[in-house]
Amino acid sequence: MMFARHHFGKLFGAVIAVAALSLVTPGGAAADATDDAFLKKLFADGVNFSQPEQIVKRARTVCEAFASAKSPATIHQLTLNDSAFTPRQAAVFMADVVQAYCPKYSDQFMS
Repeated sequence: MMFARHHFGKLFGAVIAVAALSLVTPGGAAADATDDAFLKKLFADGVNFSQPEQIVKRARTVCEAFASAKSPATIHQLTLNDSAFTPRQAAVFMADVVQAYCPKYSDQFMS
């Protein structure tokens, strides 16, 4: 009986761990297909995040910044502010945002 309890505890712990991981995997809380694809692309590109809803909100602010004629350098700095992104991750994030949400600004991003 003690042997069974020990394994039950391990099994229960594993189930809890898997459930917790499902909360932070990309697409777990995506609002639509575009958000889901964006989050998966970020994850594939090595940009780690823990709150998908916040990342999607932040992505939309990048498009808003491009729409208000801010320079890519300024947007990059804004992306770095109050984030845990490295400069490389911020640049990848911006590229993925433009590709997913506002491709009309891709020429500004690449210049």
